[in-house]
Amino acid sequence: MYDKMIAVEVNVPMDKLQLEGPILIADDDASLVSFLQEYFGALNCRVLAASDGQRAVELVKTEAPSFIILDIMMPFMDGTTACWEIRKISSAPIVMLTAKIEEEDKIRGFERGADDYLCKPFSPRELVARMQAILRRMRTSEQKASGLILNNNANLSYDSESHRFYWKKAPLQFTYQEAQIVITLLKMQGKVCTREHLLNVLYPLGDKDVVDRIVDVHIGNIRQKIRDTDPGFDLIETVRSIGYRLKEG
Repeated sequence: MYDKMIAVEVNVPMDKLQLEGPILIADDDASLVSFLQEYFGALNCRVLAASDGQRAVELVKTEAPSFIILDIMMPFMDGTTACWEIRKISSAPIVMLTAKIEEEDKIRGFERGADDYLCKPFSPRELVARMQAILRRMRTSEQKASGLILNNNANLSYDSESHRFYWKKAPLQFTYQEAQIVITLLKMQGKVCTREHLLNVLYPLGDKDVVDRIVDVHIGNIRQKIRDTDPGFDLIETVRSIGYRLKEG
């Protein structure tokens, strides 16, 4: 089945992914991994492969991939756990693969740092399109924020020159989607930012699979990461039934 898909799909013109590093594909389905290796190879991408989550984490540590594709159901360490471990050491975009998408599973994946989901079976062109969409949003955000330094009186700041975040001069590491939320809240300068607005920031082209709770999940992750640095952190205020805002320090 996969061989036939390669012959048909690789010949369809597509924009290059423009990745500095390799793509990591972690899945215990050897035929799928082989197919994706050949498919991405035809797009001039370097590919790393892992058959379990534990090996995927090891490759992230040693090879620093620019994009990661993780299956959920894998031996030794499942994809959700691997995603959680990877997020401790890398901010590379992560797309999760799954045989079925239940809302709770999806929320759990986003809690662990996933950027997107794709349900099996899938078209490799859709996978590449989703990857391109994530990369375009990242580049657009970086271009818009070029030379920008944002901060508030509570010592949360963002420097776009280095694309780094700080809490009281201590560096913070956020995923791409968490970073977009923090930048948006800083730009709002204490005004309330609705969940709908934050959802549009994350998915400007819309996504039928996205649920509103994803915003709450990302906010929770942001709060926890700052509290890991400063247990007294209490800056992001929940405005009930509306959204969030940054308190003035």
